[in-house]
Amino acid sequence: MILRHLAIIALTTSALLLGLLWTDSIYALDNTKPASTPTTTPNKSSPITITSNSNSVYSIPSTSVQVNKFSANYAISGKISSLNNLKNLITSTIVNDFDKNPNIGYVVESSSSSSQTLSTTSSSRHQPGLPSPFVSKDLINQKITNEIQQAITSAATASSTSSTEKYVEIKCAFGIILANYNCS
Repeated sequence: MILRHLAIIALTTSALLLGLLWTDSIYALDNTKPASTPTTTPNKSSPITITSNSNSVYSIPSTSVQVNKFSANYAISGKISSLNNLKNLITSTIVNDFDKNPNIGYVVESSSSSSQTLSTTSSSRHQPGLPSPFVSKDLINQKITNEIQQAITSAATASSTSSTEKYVEIKCAFGIILANYNCS
């Protein structure tokens, strides 16, 4: 009986220690350690929140599936100073998330190229000599990066006369047409 209690105490203590070690290795989005570990950082950032919402519309006119449209909307909120200090982390987080979107391969440059059928049938995708209407993942990522960074820079510039501790929300809309990507 005593041996069983000692084993339970040993296991509980081990679990608590592992939990503390694991918690100490995790950092929040604002690059500070959890509250239980005191730190001194001169430029402590406030928390930033990024939310995303994605929608897709497909149609099946006969024997193929077509992507009619899709959208991925992001809202970035926090204090201007934090957004400005962590804009590279914010940008990479959104780019990485958007890269996982199953429709990323159907993004076209402009609305004139989206009028072409965006079908998933093999015959329309592998015809020799036809140029692809779809843009590269690198071009998409660069456009998203530019839009986010410009929106954060604009918010920081607009607040330079007022407080950089002002809370803002930046909304980004990305979809099937690359030319329409924007953050404001």
